[in-house]
Amino acid sequence: MSFQFELNIFKDIIEKYPVWDELHKYLESENGGLFKIIDSNEDGFCLIRYEKGITKMDLPHSRWFRSVVWNTKTNQPLCIAPPKASTEEFPYKTFKEVSDAGVLCQELFEGFMINCFKVVGDKRLHITSRSKLNAAGNFYSKKSFRELFIESYMNINNCQDYTESYIQDNSDEIDSPDSSKKEVSIFYSFLVQHKEHQIVKLNTNNSIYLVHKGVVYEDGHVEIFDSPKTEKGILNIENLTLEHKNMKDSYLKITTQENNINDDLSEVSRWIKNELLDRDYLFQGLVFKDVFGNRWRFRSEKYMAVKTLRGNSPSIIERFAQLYTQNLIGKYLEYYTEDIIHMTIIMMCMDGIIKIIYDNYVDLHILKTKKADEVDKMFLPHLYNIHGIYLSNLKPNNKKINFDEIKVYFHKQPWQRLVFLIKKIIAKANEDL
Repeated sequence: MSFQFELNIFKDIIEKYPVWDELHKYLESENGGLFKIIDSNEDGFCLIRYEKGITKMDLPHSRWFRSVVWNTKTNQPLCIAPPKASTEEFPYKTFKEVSDAGVLCQELFEGFMINCFKVVGDKRLHITSRSKLNAAGNFYSKKSFRELFIESYMNINNCQDYTESYIQDNSDEIDSPDSSKKEVSIFYSFLVQHKEHQIVKLNTNNSIYLVHKGVVYEDGHVEIFDSPKTEKGILNIENLTLEHKNMKDSYLKITTQENNINDDLSEVSRWIKNELLDRDYLFQGLVFKDVFGNRWRFRSEKYMAVKTLRGNSPSIIERFAQLYTQNLIGKYLEYYTEDIIHMTIIMMCMDGIIKIIYDNYVDLHILKTKKADEVDKMFLPHLYNIHGIYLSNLKPNNKKINFDEIKVYFHKQPWQRLVFLIKKIIAKANEDL
């Protein structure tokens, strides 16, 4: 099931600020929400987006400016990404209330968002991400989000084998606006899962899902079609049914469900809780959508715990260093077995650093066969700190510096210092090859 709704927030704001310069100043002001406006191009398009921790998201228009492509020449929106999820409490308590309100429930898929649009009088397909007009950014993969999207959309292995005209000549399923209907642009928002862009789940295939489609009209009002039917290899996000589950299950689950009956949760909240408990760590969560464009997200604690292990860095060396300082390498590899070889190699490098530190410590402070100016400068601060630990903590207790003490020392260091050492050692090894 899909639904359609009309959005007048942009129409209202254009009527209040009919000139782009005025709207620009307003959106960047505190009263307008402190939005970031970037990536202006020769067509007069720019990207308006929120900044986490800075933008004021409690204003009526804020959630719809999560990421919007704007035409500064005509002062009109062209492409609107799905709005930011609501922070307000989910208002529906019973299955009947959810059904009567026409609210959809879907699995919250992981992936990255790509927005595409066509403008009246222009046959080009514009491809953007939430933070780049041309979707040029990247994260887990060396390829750009644009390249990953094209490979998924066109079902090809490497978009570098194709020219830009290939995607332009094969995008007929992206509708063009009709000026006779006073349409300005038609846009689509896709969720993309690519084999080279793993978050938690290891993608064995490239997949693309259509989240919503929209039409912008000349006066600024927008019609949005949420979860529309798709074709030509683009997948639908299936709706989930809210219903009481048959309690033919393990004693533990039955007991948990029976205990839930006696708690203060509503019928819907209890269903959400049980649904998240029943799924494994690859299930990110649930999203509810209503006919006014509101969205509520409920994330799985199991999923978030495993996602936290992966961290927020695309660099495996940085990820290793962060996990190492928390002593979580082993736990990480329980879930991300595909990284065992890389992590093992970096661990061998880290063990090599510990041995270098130990050997230099022995030569400097025990055998005294080496002077400080003979030691690589990147190791000197650590040797100084380790000797301080020996003098203040170990020596009074008749203990000595050994490999284990150096490992404990590095586990307590900021992860950035480990990254610096590892990268230096790898770079030196490459020079010696």
